[in-house]
Amino acid sequence: MYLDRSRSRQTSPRRIVILIILIVAGLFVIANQNALRQQLIPPPTPTATRTARSYVVEAQSLAEAGKIDEAIGSYIQATALDSANIDVLIELSRLLALTQRTDDALQWALRAAQLAPQSARAKAALAMALDWNAASLEGHGRAAEAQPEYQQAIDAAQAASSIDPNYPEAYAYLAETYADLNRWAEAIDAAQKAVDLNPNRVDVQRALGYVRESQGNYSGAAQAYEQALQFAPNLPYLYIVLGRNYRVIASVSDASRYQKAIDAFKHAIALDPKNVVAYDELGWTYYNFDQLTEAQKALEQAVAIDPQSWSAAEHLAVTYYSRRNYEDASITFKTAIGLMNQSFDGDHYCVTSISRACDRLIEAYYTLGLSFYYLSQCETESYPAFQKALVLRPDEPNAKFGVQLCNDALITPTPTPKPK
Repeated sequence: MYLDRSRSRQTSPRRIVILIILIVAGLFVIANQNALRQQLIPPPTPTATRTARSYVVEAQSLAEAGKIDEAIGSYIQATALDSANIDVLIELSRLLALTQRTDDALQWALRAAQLAPQSARAKAALAMALDWNAASLEGHGRAAEAQPEYQQAIDAAQAASSIDPNYPEAYAYLAETYADLNRWAEAIDAAQKAVDLNPNRVDVQRALGYVRESQGNYSGAAQAYEQALQFAPNLPYLYIVLGRNYRVIASVSDASRYQKAIDAFKHAIALDPKNVVAYDELGWTYYNFDQLTEAQKALEQAVAIDPQSWSAAEHLAVTYYSRRNYEDASITFKTAIGLMNQSFDGDHYCVTSISRACDRLIEAYYTLGLSFYYLSQCETESYPAFQKALVLRPDEPNAKFGVQLCNDALITPTPTPKPK
């Protein structure tokens, strides 16, 4: 058979274009095969999705190591995944209370009690949160708001002991509440009941220490706090309250306890380098023993960690004043006063209330006035500051004395002492 081969060899331009496209596509696939494979078959997730249990285990480990803020964060993550875990809610509330976040502690404890109304542990946790929040309110001059919460704390603790008469924390938290109300016989009885049930629980010994401290038995309180540390050796709060008691002991009876106070606060800082309360207490301890340079360093560190801490700011201002640094004292007192009013509205509540926080606000006002007196600014700054102190406490002798100093200064100018 005859074949026309010359015609079969002819290739159209269209076929050439298609062939070129196929070749280019093939080369592209070869060059990008890994990327294309990942798009078509996604790689496995690098890390598995976290479970609530994994956050709980992490939180427990962090708490045992003294990293309380991080532990709180992990517990909150656990609640986001499992909002009905009563044990998590209880421990989260407790840690928040120990870090002075009593409003938040109360909210988590309320949730636990609502979810488990027949749980002795949930009721006891609610008692602790109510008592600590009430104490915070009262300390800031809001006694009228605190009283109902104290009673609710008693009711919750008694409910917990009714559900489980052998649950020691129910009596421990009841003892703390009675101590806050100065109901000493009941506080002692409840604390002893907790110890009798189980002396080897951290909150049992901590509550016993608090009852003793509230009565002025600082040596007994320190002993109980030391015992509590046997069961929670990395809890910063315990070192802070232990240090406070050693400071008082060193001030009134045994100066050798001063170093123990310093060591306790430093231990808390070693566990939690961002613990503003520990730095504040360390600085105030240095101040009380006339180590003003060390006091200033510690208190400046506290303010750097938390610029919103009115306590650290007020203590730092007092330290500046004692070092005759009136310029920085006046600035820092104004900052502290602003933070006090922002935190607990002292100008309002302290008119009728008496508390340590109110005492410090009044002290801040009259010492601010004295700072400006030494800066020769009586008319523009000192008089208004003294007047503020006298509005809050009309018989305040330091404010009256400051007014007299300024009155005299208008006749005989007072030279400004040089800073040390």
